[in-house]
Amino acid sequence: MSELGSLLKTTREEQKKTIKDVVDDTRIREPFINIMEDGRFKDLPSYLHAYGFVKKYAEFLGLDYENVVWPLFSRECPKDGAISKSTTQEEISPEDYTPQTTETSFLENGEKTSKKPMYVFFVIIVLAAVGYAGYYLYSSNYFSTSLSSSDTPASQQATVVTNNEPTITFADDNQSDNSSYFNYYGSSIYDNNTDNNSLINSAEPAFVDPLFAQNIPTPVIIEPEKITVRFSEDCWFKYRTDKGEENTIDATRGTVLNIEFDKTFRVEIGNAIAVSIDYAGQTYDNFGRRKMVRILNYEAVDGKLELVR
Repeated sequence: MSELGSLLKTTREEQKKTIKDVVDDTRIREPFINIMEDGRFKDLPSYLHAYGFVKKYAEFLGLDYENVVWPLFSRECPKDGAISKSTTQEEISPEDYTPQTTETSFLENGEKTSKKPMYVFFVIIVLAAVGYAGYYLYSSNYFSTSLSSSDTPASQQATVVTNNEPTITFADDNQSDNSSYFNYYGSSIYDNNTDNNSLINSAEPAFVDPLFAQNIPTPVIIEPEKITVRFSEDCWFKYRTDKGEENTIDATRGTVLNIEFDKTFRVEIGNAIAVSIDYAGQTYDNFGRRKMVRILNYEAVDGKLELVR
């Protein structure tokens, strides 16, 4: 019978504390608490775990660690190679017997490492801000506008406009000279030398000057993806798509549900064996046993459904 294990268990019971109370305060898992109270310290993952667990448990119970707990622990759980043949257990202090590491407790180590992600998160925010500022300046043509306005003389800019564009005559402009326009295109825009007023009153479609015509692409209509969900048994079912559609139903046997999405969707199944999904001529089922709950995220890739995190 372990004297230290009995001390820990008896003290806890005298203080009317449950194992759950110990777990909630020390964050040590229940199986490890039972191992310590049974005195099976060598069954713990390592000597470092045994040392840290016992010290934490003793502090929780308010026991005198150096004078009461440590002598029992050093005798019942010796560290291999830590004691020479000419030295007894009583001659070694707890400080000398502590494992040679700057992290004497895995709990303290957890507190130290938990601060590192804060610095990483701050660096990510700074990099994201710099990247966004660069992208904004690039997309707004700030640099190209500044260079063109400062490096190109006004006389050169005026020359470019004058040399590349002919004089344009519109139907209601009787003061302009048509000769430059006709010479540019090689023919008149009017049929049979029709005057300007007859063109305005004509029922024919208005002439579109090719200098100002724009190639407007034809809109491409993307058809949404579709799945069909079938239920062979009663089942609670919830889905959410990237189109913003979300719904929860209590489906019965024989229910058929059609769902549209663009790229991804998420389903939550209350009875895994009851559901099958049809997509692009393929059937996806075998999601699990009866009354098993499944949460699945799918993405449509090349005519197939792939599970994603």
